[in-house]
Amino acid sequence: MTKRSSSEIFGITQEDLAGLGIISHSEQAIQDYIDGDGPVFAAAYIRVSTKDQVDLSPESQLEEIRKYAQRNGIILLQDHIYIDPGISGKHADNRPKFQEVIAQAKSPDCPFRVILVWKFARFARNQLESIFYKSILRSKCGVSVVSITEPLPEGPFGSLIERIIEWMDEFYSYRLSGEVKRSMTVNAQNGVFQSSPPFGYRLDKEKHVLTIVDDEAQHVRFIFESFLAGDGFYPIAKKLNDMGVRTHRGNRFANRTVEYILRNPVYIGKLRWNPTGRTRYNYDDENIIVADASHEHIIDDDTFNAVQTRVSKIKAQWGYKARPTYELKHWLSGIVRCSNCGSTLVFTKPYYFKCNNYVRGKCKHSQHIKADILADAIISKLREDAASSKKLNYSMAYAVSSAGKEVSRLEATCRLIETKKERLQEAYLAGVIELSDFADAKKRMESDLENAAADLEAARLKMETGASTDNAMRRSIETALEVLESSSATIDAKNNAARSVIERCVFDKDAGTLSLTYRLVI
Repeated sequence: MTKRSSSEIFGITQEDLAGLGIISHSEQAIQDYIDGDGPVFAAAYIRVSTKDQVDLSPESQLEEIRKYAQRNGIILLQDHIYIDPGISGKHADNRPKFQEVIAQAKSPDCPFRVILVWKFARFARNQLESIFYKSILRSKCGVSVVSITEPLPEGPFGSLIERIIEWMDEFYSYRLSGEVKRSMTVNAQNGVFQSSPPFGYRLDKEKHVLTIVDDEAQHVRFIFESFLAGDGFYPIAKKLNDMGVRTHRGNRFANRTVEYILRNPVYIGKLRWNPTGRTRYNYDDENIIVADASHEHIIDDDTFNAVQTRVSKIKAQWGYKARPTYELKHWLSGIVRCSNCGSTLVFTKPYYFKCNNYVRGKCKHSQHIKADILADAIISKLREDAASSKKLNYSMAYAVSSAGKEVSRLEATCRLIETKKERLQEAYLAGVIELSDFADAKKRMESDLENAAADLEAARLKMETGASTDNAMRRSIETALEVLESSSATIDAKNNAARSVIERCVFDKDAGTLSLTYRLVI
């Protein structure tokens, strides 16, 4: 192994030593300072929230840190300058260079005893994280965090001042976040585009409006047309990948990519925005703002609405993360769950079902059972419930075109009013509105909530009274049984039939029980 010099290990340059008044630049002189009572060795941590902060740029922060180190007899190690550009300081987990400097400080051969920052706010804007990491560094690693622009007095008073600075940094961050969020909400309500261009569009930076990318728009139309023709998310994604089509980030298409496109109102000239955070795949979030915008349509309104209707029907019928039927090995795959851990029972060769978590070593109950015995037990249970006059255990799923749409709408209305009440309370406590305005607005909201709750109760009662829904549930079970008992029905058809009525199926081999919860799509 080649022996590394002291200057290579510690990143000490001749300029560093010259700045400290050292005449000799030899390796021995460097080693003397390492072994003796020479200067303190330091790392630097630098962060900026956005690229627009010129006065707080990484270069300017580093320059100030270098000057501070030279004035105070500190050697800044060149191999230990950590920079997180354009990253928020709220959460340490999102800052890779921050994690690196912490890991280095915790290592047994850490070469520095100080971490220099331009301000404490660069280290963290979250007071709890700031206190946690500083405490770990001081008590466990013997490393201090020093702000070069915020000197602290010695003793308890210095700790108090540090806590106040941390609190002010966090408060500023939350206020800034609130102002930005309010501004973006207003922009969203006015149809102003403020995110990355979706597939099918690019952003005209001069006019700040979306413009169509012709070849991508053709693929968008293909997605909508294929879905209305009966294809699912996965088959469409597979076709696009086979054609060599890639997303804006160069990734292959997946189920959720196709679904996101199908459910994005941008393609009918609207913009969707969630002021409370990223929508991700929660398309029913009541906080979402959808506003008209000025960009050109790719899809017409009728096509888009027809797609939303079919998506809602599919979501009402199929469970979360259900696999495509043509990948299934048995018509019961993905339907039956373990009573102990809740995992699905998977089909294993030659003809058995077992708990998936048991197979992976995460569950102690195998639930091992022959596939034909399990299938017969479920069909027998379906027959029994279809013929029974007893109240069935089922939930109702609402499709967009059904009478249940009104119940869904009223449920969302109640949630929205409750959210508005909470925000009104926060605004009053923050001194944004006067007491009289608060009282009037609260009274109106409580009246609206009372009316919406009454309408919701009436709608639910209308749908659930009498034997109508029970009879509908039994008819759905009978329809499913016709397919399940057919010798000519495919695995796909049987799996679809079972899923159309079964919400949850739990098997407990030890107790010898099989429980079914049904789903009525209305």
